[in-house]
Amino acid sequence: MRFLLRAVEQSLNHILRNKTVNFLCLGIIAFTLLVPGIFHFISYNLDRTIDRLSDNVEAIFYIREGGDGSGIEALLQRIEGSLLVREVGFTSRDQARANFAREFPELEYILAEFSESPFPASIHAKFRPDAADIVQIESFVREIEKEGLVESVQLNMDWARKIARIKKFASLAGIFLSAILLVVSAFIIFNVMKINIFYRREEITILRLVGATDGYIKAPFLLEGVLLGSLGGMLAAGLLLLAIRSFPLYAGSVHAVVKQLVDFKKPPLEIFWQRVLTGSLIGLASSFVSLRRFVRRTPG
Repeated sequence: MRFLLRAVEQSLNHILRNKTVNFLCLGIIAFTLLVPGIFHFISYNLDRTIDRLSDNVEAIFYIREGGDGSGIEALLQRIEGSLLVREVGFTSRDQARANFAREFPELEYILAEFSESPFPASIHAKFRPDAADIVQIESFVREIEKEGLVESVQLNMDWARKIARIKKFASLAGIFLSAILLVVSAFIIFNVMKINIFYRREEITILRLVGATDGYIKAPFLLEGVLLGSLGGMLAAGLLLLAIRSFPLYAGSVHAVVKQLVDFKKPPLEIFWQRVLTGSLIGLASSFVSLRRFVRRTPG
């Protein structure tokens, strides 16, 4: 325990000793982790929006004029028997006319022009949330559409499909940028550790002469890398939270549109601690590689 505390103390002292280089490294690490965090936040909210839209997926099957009651009843039973469907309802032509008059009373004078209802009868099918697979639902709808009684179908999955495409693009762009920036961050930490080893080569030589083990020599450097990475991750998490909280303030009219898809009030905590964890792992890995390459070359 004393050895670990001593190693942490040495690591902090070394970070503060080379403030310019290490603080620049912190800033670059923070930016590197901030960009993936933004894409992660967007992707997370788009997933929630897709789930919410999928929970309310429904299809309306419009019945051809002159459809007989027994055929409609058989079609109702077939739709209701599907494992994808949670609720089925039938709307007659007269009911459709009454619904239109109730929802649009200012247009009721148009209905007076018709002796019979101008609206077709229809069957409404709401799908189960656990069966909200776009491919399965569309396949089921196409099968029902082939029925002779069905004239046309309305399926409210366009928004879910479009948002899924946006989410896929955001995920791919986030992965691409994240990979590049993480490599840059690892390269920077690697070189910072290389510089620190170079400046402390005499100290390393003395420690070896007095019998210090490789583990004792390497521990402060490894902890230094972990501290740099974790502090950079904390800074990235703070900047990300600041960006999320302040976006509604400076986005203006854009926020009114975006807030329908993104929840700025309750960002998921996992996005923030992942910044810290990722930074720590990058720092540890970069330090480990740097030590393997350069400590063994240090005389002693």
